[in-house]
Amino acid sequence: MIRAVPAQPDGPPSGAEELAARFGTPLYVFDGTRMAAAAAAFCAAWGAGVTVAYSLKSNPLMGIVRRLHRAGTGAEVASGFEYRVARRAGVPPGAIIFNGPHKPDADLRLALGEGATVIADGAEQIRRIVALRAHVAPAARIGIRMSPPGREGLDRFGLTRRHVLAAARMLDRAGLRLSGLHTHLGAYQLGPLPSTGPPIHGVTVEYPVPVERFAAAAANLVRVADEVGGIEWLDLGGGWPAAPGLAPYVAAVREQLGDEPREIILEPGRALIRDSGWLLVRVVERRGRNAVVVDAGITQVPCVLWKRSPVHVVAAHDGPQRPTSLFGPLCLQHDAIAREVPLPPLRVGDLVWIGQTGAYAMAQASPFIHLRPAAILLEGGRGSLLRARETDDEAMGSQTEPLLVGSDGQKVWA
Repeated sequence: MIRAVPAQPDGPPSGAEELAARFGTPLYVFDGTRMAAAAAAFCAAWGAGVTVAYSLKSNPLMGIVRRLHRAGTGAEVASGFEYRVARRAGVPPGAIIFNGPHKPDADLRLALGEGATVIADGAEQIRRIVALRAHVAPAARIGIRMSPPGREGLDRFGLTRRHVLAAARMLDRAGLRLSGLHTHLGAYQLGPLPSTGPPIHGVTVEYPVPVERFAAAAANLVRVADEVGGIEWLDLGGGWPAAPGLAPYVAAVREQLGDEPREIILEPGRALIRDSGWLLVRVVERRGRNAVVVDAGITQVPCVLWKRSPVHVVAAHDGPQRPTSLFGPLCLQHDAIAREVPLPPLRVGDLVWIGQTGAYAMAQASPFIHLRPAAILLEGGRGSLLRARETDDEAMGSQTEPLLVGSDGQKVWA
């Protein structure tokens, strides 16, 4: 006997069988209504005077960027590629925050020339912005990323207070103005390098970032802004919880910011889209009573290496729940997208939802062994294709075939 599992308000989308029949599996599915509601609630929790710029690194699909922009967000980008995605998705330059430790001159010239907000992430970028001053549009804004409190000299991102003051003077001499300061706390932090094992064992993940760290970061930005003078906006980066958990963050940060009428910029990613994204997979093999193989692995949802994602069976078979592991199709022993999750009996052909895959899943997916899945947006009872399933021609289209040339100069193999 099969019993349907009803869709819950915070659960996976309904209609899995129809989606699988139409688009195939594995399949990334995004709930546009839920995504827009999350963005609107995040903006409302902060109120007036706050600019919310969706962080494209969490998922740079043009359809998602466009949907969130319609919901009231700008865009935070960390590369020239992401900048061009945002522009193609309809985000105007004035609503784009350009971050990142690597900004080639061509990308800087484009963003500054179009009037975007460009945040320098180091002294070298300040020098290059000065060299490009003839290309800076009047509407462009220049900011500097600061190292987080307690991470000065340890964090590879940003400048210390002393270097910010020197950079402000350098910009002023070039006829440019430093108008804002930025910091980003980040969910991922490098700890001490372990004496044994791979370097990744020294990485810690903390999401959301604790409220105390945000309060300290806000206070630090205010202190340096007052010392520099003329600072019109402060950017506190990402790492925020979703709207339901924001109240203590808003209170703590606003207390530190005081009454100075500066624009506040925030760069949420996970908070807006993590819970709006799902990966639909199908069971393709059984491995005894307590394990199955599904048609997507850690290359499609690399975020499961850092956290436990919820698992929902679309149609549950009768029988007791037992700890069940879902292994992927890769030739890797550690290709497990869920381990020892209490689930009803699973059979070949069953559909399963993997939750909380809206952020840092598709964005970091790779075509290792298997090609990348399609992605769709559900809204108003309709499913729209965001990205088609990758094909052999697309995966191999940019490759070239090597030529072997004999001693007589003739091609002997291609």
